[in-house]
This record gives sequence, structure tokens and C-alpha cells, in this order.
Amino acid sequence: MSVAATKKHLKEMVKALNDSYARGQVDEFRQIVTLESNNMVEAWKEGYSNLISAEKHKNTEFPPLESIDFKAGVESAWSAIKASIENNKGTIREYNSQVIVFNESKSTKKIYDGIKAHLVNFVQEQLGNYKLTDARAEVEAGRASSFAAGAGLSDVGLLKKGTHRLHKDNTAIGSARLAMTMKWMSKTRFFKTFLSSAEAKTIQDKYGDLLATWETTGTKKKGLKVTPNEDIKISLGAGKTNKPGDEPEDFGNIIKEIAEQALKWAKNAEIQGRAGSISIEKNAVNIAEHVAVGNLTKSLKSFKVKVKRKTEGSAREESKTSNKDTGRRKKRTKSARAKIAAVKRKRSNSSSSLPLAIITLINKQLPDTVRKNMQSPALVNRTGRFAESVKITDIMQTPKGFPSIGYTYQKNPYAIFENGGGAQPWANGERDPRQLIDKSIREIAAQFAIGRFYTRRV
Repeated sequence: MSVAATKKHLKEMVKALNDSYARGQVDEFRQIVTLESNNMVEAWKEGYSNLISAEKHKNTEFPPLESIDFKAGVESAWSAIKASIENNKGTIREYNSQVIVFNESKSTKKIYDGIKAHLVNFVQEQLGNYKLTDARAEVEAGRASSFAAGAGLSDVGLLKKGTHRLHKDNTAIGSARLAMTMKWMSKTRFFKTFLSSAEAKTIQDKYGDLLATWETTGTKKKGLKVTPNEDIKISLGAGKTNKPGDEPEDFGNIIKEIAEQALKWAKNAEIQGRAGSISIEKNAVNIAEHVAVGNLTKSLKSFKVKVKRKTEGSAREESKTSNKDTGRRKKRTKSARAKIAAVKRKRSNSSSSLPLAIITLINKQLPDTVRKNMQSPALVNRTGRFAESVKITDIMQTPKGFPSIGYTYQKNPYAIFENGGGAQPWANGERDPRQLIDKSIREIAAQFAIGRFYTRRV
């Protein structure tokens, strides 16, 4: 993967997952909107500044209005603003002289136009005989060729531009674009290895809380869709309080980090081996591990396991091997029995290190493999905590002679997704951590041809 190709794919991704696309997705969900009187004063001031500084009004004299004037206007219109919200199907959650909080099932232009109309009415009162223009007036005056263009150029439009909808906290548009970006990368073959790299882990660790806010579904071809795990939070205020780059969840900041890490990944790949090939040193290590595990797993069949059985009121231990002794036990001399015991001790000592070696090799790859496999509809990687918590703990032998690999993971809170032992709606049959871990272990084991084995959560 070259640096040039990485830049090309990043550019394509940003173009597809643009601000308007993400905003359209987010606006389809329930919103909790907060209006604070002091923020509305600043929004009204900005709207009036837009009006009097417009090029078309360079020779027009408007009356100077101070903060105290706008504060009085907002206070006078406060109850009427509440009424307009209710008339446009907003549900009031909180109301006092300083704050109005309301719900809307999804973002609707009508409800915000109703709120902004109170500024237009206030300014019109201050201007007296001067008539504020609307879209139609701009078209008739020849300053706009269409109503759409005229709306933005009109006096009414300039005033309304002072009041902005500002997404708050983790539900900002930037965080939704981040979630779709990571999903896009998972659907792009070029970025498959990037998502399991140390560079991608840096992104996931930094923005884990933002990623946890959204569930992303769909495909690149049909379109990606985000669903919030919490209510969308909005505040109304002046546009000057929402400058790009001010907040960490602004996508401008996020995409810089993603681009930096992706390009770092691409440069490292070019250095280690052109077109993504692994280095000679890494290849040698992989081959050595493959041979080592191959030899180790061949020895698993000779592991001995003690099985306790009760016979006629007493307990005795039998030592069983995968190769059953079919002949009758012959009498042995004292010296012969001593030699056999010495050989058994030697075998036992050498085989005792086998499980530890295999556990070490699998655990080395397990967190990255689990993280790579955490794709919807299974558990989706958010913070990296689950993947890092997965560990092989032991390897035992089943009565039929097959390896049984025990593993553990951070059960709080992830055990809630287990089928049978979890809870609805989290345990939905697709998010079981055990299925994800089993898949990951088998993926690693396939590299070394371990053969048939079982996995179990301990």
C-alpha cells in the first residue's frame, strides 16, 4: 500500500462521507434541544450584524442596537418562543426565564424557522418604515435568479443566519462521521490491514468514547447508516461560538488524526517491504513460529491426563494416553521398571513446556486478531478494552485426546452479550463474545495447522 494510494482512498472517503451526508443521517433521530437566553442574545446580535454589514446595505443607515436592546427583545419574546415550539410539535421538557429545553422526534426546519422568526419581528420593529426583504423581493429586485438564491441574500435570511444549531458532546456531527469512516475502512480491502495496526489502535484509543456513541450499518454501495446509542443533543446559539476546529469532536481535527496515522502506516509498509510485503526478518520469525508450533502440536497427542473414577466404594486414578495399551501388562524386573519410570519422567518434563509455548504464541496475536474480527453484527470495537482482555489461560486434553484451549476475557460488562447467560436486548444471538473469540483463536491456529481442537471460556 503506497502513500499515494492511501491519500487517494482518504480523499474518496471524505468526499463520500461529507458533512451534509452525516447531518442528514443524524437529523432523522430524536433530538434534545436547549435554548439559553444569553446564547439567544448573542445569536440575535450576530444576525443583526449580518444584516447591516451586507454589501447591498453599504449605503443604508441602520439604527445602532446594543446588547441591552437584544436582551430586552429576547426576554419579551421568550414565552412566545416557547409557544411556537409547542405549535410545531416540540415537547417542552424544561422552561424558566433563562432556559427552554424541548424534544423533537427528528430535526424539522419548521420548528427552527419559528424560533428565528422572533428575531425578524424584533428587528422589523426597530427599523420602522424600512421593510425587510424576503426571497421574493430579492428576485424581483434582480439581485437573485431564483427563490433559493434569494433566500440567502434576503434581509430575513441574513438575520436568521445568526442563529445556529450546535451539536453537543459525543453526538456532534464529527463523531458520526468518525463512526462511518471506520466502517468505510472496514469495508475497503485496501484498509483491511490498517485496522489491525498499531496506528489504527491509536485512533481507537483516542476516540473510543465517540465511537461508542454510534452503531454503523450498511455498505459503501448502498450507503452507510448511523444509529445513535443516546439522544442527539443540540443547543442554539451564535455561529461565532462554533468555529471549526474548536472542539476535539470536530471532524476537521479527527480526519487530520486519521490521515496522519494512515499515512504513517503506509510509509512503514513501504519501508518494510514494497507493496505491503513483510520484511525478511519478520518472515523468518513467522516461519520459525510455524515450525515450532507444528512440532509442538504433534506432541499434544501424547499428553497424559489423569481421570478420576470411582470403583466399588473407593477412588483410583488412571493414567490414559491417546494410544491405548491393548496388550496384557507383563511382569517386569525391578531394574526394568526403574528404567521405564525414568523415561516417563523425562517425557513428562519435556511435555510440560508444550502448552506454555503454544499459549505464548497464540496470545501474541490474539488481541489484534479479535480486534480485526469485531465487525457488525458481532461486537464492534470501540475502546479496545475487550480485545486486550482476551487471553489463553491453559491447554488441556479431552478424553478423546484433542486439545481443549481455555480462555478468559473481561466479563464485566461484556458477559451481558453471551447467549443464554446474558440479557436482552444485548444478547441477540450475534454479539456473543465466545463466538468472536473462538473464531479468532481458530484463525490463528489455522496458520500453524494445529488441527482439531476445542475452545472453552474459563
